[in-house]
Amino acid sequence: MSEREMKQAKFGFLYEPSSEGEVCLLFGFLMPHIGEELERLGFPASECYVEEWTEQPTDVVLRTDGSKLRVEFELYSSNFRGQHDPEKCELIVCWKNNWHGHSIKVLELSRIVREKRPDAILNNEPKYKRRKEPWSLDEFMTQLRQNLLDDDFQEMSAFIEELKATKCVELILGKGDKIPTLGVCTKLGEGLSIEASGKAYIAYSNVNVKPPKPNLPEEKIVEIRKLLNEPKLEWHYIKAENLKDRISKLRQIVKIMVSQ
Repeated sequence: MSEREMKQAKFGFLYEPSSEGEVCLLFGFLMPHIGEELERLGFPASECYVEEWTEQPTDVVLRTDGSKLRVEFELYSSNFRGQHDPEKCELIVCWKNNWHGHSIKVLELSRIVREKRPDAILNNEPKYKRRKEPWSLDEFMTQLRQNLLDDDFQEMSAFIEELKATKCVELILGKGDKIPTLGVCTKLGEGLSIEASGKAYIAYSNVNVKPPKPNLPEEKIVEIRKLLNEPKLEWHYIKAENLKDRISKLRQIVKIMVSQ
């Protein structure tokens, strides 16, 4: 069946999900593929059933091969952060995964639709265009590859994998920007971002609130300013002689951010 013929399917969704409720509906629509995806994530799931909708402490309990699996539905995986107890959830089901470096498994429905059921959604866009949608890690890496020379791309890719494996570091994809951004967050704060252009910047404060709120403890800000030789600006691109030098500075900034 051609992609065009598949897109002419008469049952499914007119638009991409734009709410948590629509993510739940799409999950049900994709149930024939869910067991395989759960297996890929490390959950035994030769059988998979919805046991009940609970909402407390998580949205749904699945029964997979006789075991209970507590599931939280989110439009974007980062919506879970700071809103729910990670100890009471084994799986986040979302439309797009824009949160990396944490311990909870994530099932991203947009990838299942793209790879297995492109006929499930008629229009590859949200109904309401004003919604700001975060980039996915795949989209970030695709643009990074397009913007960097091969050697530079390999170095930055290796550094991003290093960040993903670093304890206490979480990566969050940006929302609504013209170019994908990857934010680096720790338990002590945030403010460091990498663009898919290969550039990186740091914001010392959140200037969108009044008065501006520091993104990191003051002593960390002092250390980073000293490292980067920038005493005044509230945010700035990180100057470097080349990409290798930029990655070296990023690595030092992350070390400052995670140190107690």
